[in-house]
Order: sequence, then C-alpha cells, then structure tokens
Amino acid sequence: MNIGVILAGGISQRFGSDVHKQYLKINGKEMVYYTISRMRECKSLDDVVLVVDRQEYDSHYIENKYKINCICGGNTRNESVKNALSYISKNYDCDKVLFHDVTRPLITTDYYDMAINSLADDYDYDCVVSYQEITDSLIHGDSEFVNRDSYKLIQTPEVFYFKQLFSVFDEKKSNTTIASQLSSPKIKFVKSDKFGFKVTYPNDLFLAEQLDKINYYELSKHEKYDYDFNNKTILIFGGSGGLGSTLIEYLNSNYKRVKIIAPRSSELNLKNITVSDIKNYCGENVPDIIVNTAAVSYNDDDGLLETFDNVFSVNLKSNLVIIEYAKTLKKHVEIVVISSSSSTKGRENITNYSASKAGLNSVVESQARVLHLQDIDLNAIIPEKINTPMIQKLHKTSISTRELLDTQDVIEAIIKTIASNNYGQLIHVRKGL
Repeated sequence: MNIGVILAGGISQRFGSDVHKQYLKINGKEMVYYTISRMRECKSLDDVVLVVDRQEYDSHYIENKYKINCICGGNTRNESVKNALSYISKNYDCDKVLFHDVTRPLITTDYYDMAINSLADDYDYDCVVSYQEITDSLIHGDSEFVNRDSYKLIQTPEVFYFKQLFSVFDEKKSNTTIASQLSSPKIKFVKSDKFGFKVTYPNDLFLAEQLDKINYYELSKHEKYDYDFNNKTILIFGGSGGLGSTLIEYLNSNYKRVKIIAPRSSELNLKNITVSDIKNYCGENVPDIIVNTAAVSYNDDDGLLETFDNVFSVNLKSNLVIIEYAKTLKKHVEIVVISSSSSTKGRENITNYSASKAGLNSVVESQARVLHLQDIDLNAIIPEKINTPMIQKLHKTSISTRELLDTQDVIEAIIKTIASNNYGQLIHVRKGL
C-alpha cells in the first residue's frame, strides 16, 4: 500500500497574509484542493492524508469539505513529517510513502505516478527526490563563483520506503529535505519542470493561476499522433476558410473512409444557428468529432457596437449551440474549437474579436468537466496568427510570413488534441516553439 502525504501545516510567515496561503484560492479553488484532487487521481496511491496546522485541525473545515483524513502538524516541518509517519504506522500497512508540499500545487497526477514508480521494489535506490536545475549564476561569499552544474534545487515530491524512513526519522534534525534523514542515501533524482513552481510570496499566487492554465503544442518536436479517422464522421464548421479547407484536404488525403460534413455559411449561418438547424442539416450523419474553425472579425474602425452582435454570435454563441447539439447525440463526441492568442491579452484595433475569443476560453474552462461527465470532450486550440487570407484582411496590412503559423501546424495540434482523450485544455500554438 502506498500513501501520499500533503504537508500543509505552515503558517505562511514569508507570505505575510491574514489567511495561511494554503487556504487562499487559485482560479477559484483553495491551493490545497489541487494537490488533494491530483493525488486522489493517482493510481499508484492507495490513500492520501493531509497535515494541517492546529487551528485548521481543530476546525475540521478542510477535513469535512474534502473528506480527507487530517493530521495535526508540529512546530517544525520535521515534527509534522514525524506526526504523519506515526499516523501511517498506526493506520496502514504502508510500502511506500510520498511527501509533497502543498505550496507546489501544480504538480500533475502523472508526475506523482512517475515518482512512485521510479522507486522500484528491487531497492536499487533508497528514495526518489524531485529537483530543478539551477539556471542563475552562483557565488559563494563575495567573490567565489561556483559551478552551478554541481548543485541541484531540491523540491517535492519525495518518495521513500516507509519502514526504512520511519525507523530512522529524527524530528529534532534541522534539515528540511526528508532524504537527508537517511544515512548516505542512494537517491534517484527525477527532474521537475514548471509544475514544481512554489508559491512563496503573494505575487506567486497570481503566477500560479496562469501557470496552471499553460498548455502548448511543441511544433519543433514534429511529433506524430496516431488517430484513425477512418469510419469516423467529422462535422467541420468554417470549411471554406483557410484553416478549415486545409483540414478537410488533409483528412481526405490520408483517410479513405472518413466522412466529412462541412456546411457552407449559406447552408448554416453561424450568426443565427440553432440546434435544430444542425440536426436537420446532419440528418442521419451523426458526428463523432466536431471542429469549429469559423470566425469573423472587424477592425475597431468598423464600430464596436455596430459589429458586436455579429462577432460574438459567430465566435462565441455558435460554440454554445454546438455544445447543446452535441448533448442531444447521447454518445461520445470530441469538440475542438479554435480560439486565438489575442484572447490572452486584448489587442488594439480588434477589440471585439479579442474579447469573443477570451470568452470562448472561459466557456471551455467552465464547461469542460461537466461535459466530460456527459461523454463530451471539449478543448480549444489557441494559435498565433495563421497564414490565411483572413489575417491580411483583419489587420489591414501586409504581415511577413515569418510571423505567421502554417495551417499545417494548427492541424497537427488539432489531431494531437483529438488523440489525447483530454478535456478542458487550452492548447497554445506559437511560431517557432
């Protein structure tokens, strides 16, 4: 049996807030929520316990809200770890124990699985420790520069054989890295990444909100994602546009038995589209995948109020109609919508377009989990400017192709998204990345 321990008993001295930082919210959820939920999704963990401060332990608020066993922490980090080890010894037959700081809330479930499985049953190593490389220069004292490659930044999670750690753990030691409790340990270091980010100061809280949303497709890797579109029915909106037409051409060229439904705007006008319109058009052709590449935009000179209804109807509301249509199918449906990098920060001269795409991102984030429970997976691709006729028209100026994504780059991201079986992802595609 493997147990996950979340260390959340700190008093946020450096953070300096009235509320301990582990109970402040990141994107609407307490920081502690992220580690609890992701650990619970980890197949390599059999149970999760939470170490909290005395005030929280007495209140039972988090314990009741998240239905999690809470342990009262000590006056130091090592006392809290010791309390957790003693609790586990009394209540579980534990093989491996994973410790993680609540202040690193972005670690993914996959990383927990990897860390636990990296500590093999053959005892080649005594523990697994997460680390990050040092990218800044290091100096000792006032003038002695040292080789940063000789050092590592130690992070959590840390994974141990429970009996080995419990037998030697000394809460009176001052070392805060748990691995240092072992005598000359054989450590397997596993590299962390952006998800190891630690919330230490108030501005870190807002950085964490943005980091938690980051997902991007690395074009430079040229990874190919296998997905068999044969015998699939795909409904594509915006099929006459630059991106949509390239997607249709790709599918027809690579799959002989794919069925594509691509209504023209004269057949289904996204500005006024309804669920009944889509149902009547598709008839007995029930889509497995829906991709909406359609969009409309105007320059601010065309009038913000005058163009608002058209832009928001096509770029935002039509996607809500597509979602409602997918619900009527009562089957698994993959929906991929196309947002824009202008959604991350409003762009001058395309105010309504930027705002509509920001709204689309919010729809994906708000609806994804609820839709997933209905067997509908909703994701968004967020590309930079794409080399299509719409771009030159949108910006009313010539743009060098060195700044523009190829349509094929975005198609690769769409295919990866469909193949991933993920949901609620906002996947950025950037030129040269």
